[in-house]
Amino acid sequence: MSIISRKQFISSLGAASCVLALPQVLTSQQQPAAAQPKLPQLDKELVRNFVGFAHKDFEKVKAMFAETPDLLNSVHNLGGWDWEDAIGASGHVGHRDMTLFLLEQGARPTICTAAMLGQLDVVKVFLTAFPAMKTAVGPHKISLMRHAKAGKEYGLPVVKYLQSIGITA
Repeated sequence: MSIISRKQFISSLGAASCVLALPQVLTSQQQPAAAQPKLPQLDKELVRNFVGFAHKDFEKVKAMFAETPDLLNSVHNLGGWDWEDAIGASGHVGHRDMTLFLLEQGARPTICTAAMLGQLDVVKVFLTAFPAMKTAVGPHKISLMRHAKAGKEYGLPVVKYLQSIGITA
């Protein structure tokens, strides 16, 4: 049996209290499901158009988002595995300003959008935590490397990093 110092004991109490309080903190911030009314599904054509415009028309995306904010994380199924949202569309075509706008509105970031934006630290964290993500793809099965290259000068550090760990395509 080892004897712990007063400092070690107090430190362990602090850590233990955080662990004990965590479930209460997590559940206290969640609203009951009954408090959140279920809205009807978005029109599939509206979603398809929003995602389509996210490839090329920033002004149209902003206007559609202002009118229907629920479009932000909506996803269009192009068939089979190929699902695409607006941030995925703007990411693989390298539309930096649109991608940043969508993120500022609360769109869900991905390793692919981080690669396009040149967020090397984010990409490294993903790949360190989940090494299998080296083969991650975005919409249309576009590779992580192609996303980084779509970022042009911003994505260049990510391109170099991916090459350094053996990712070429």
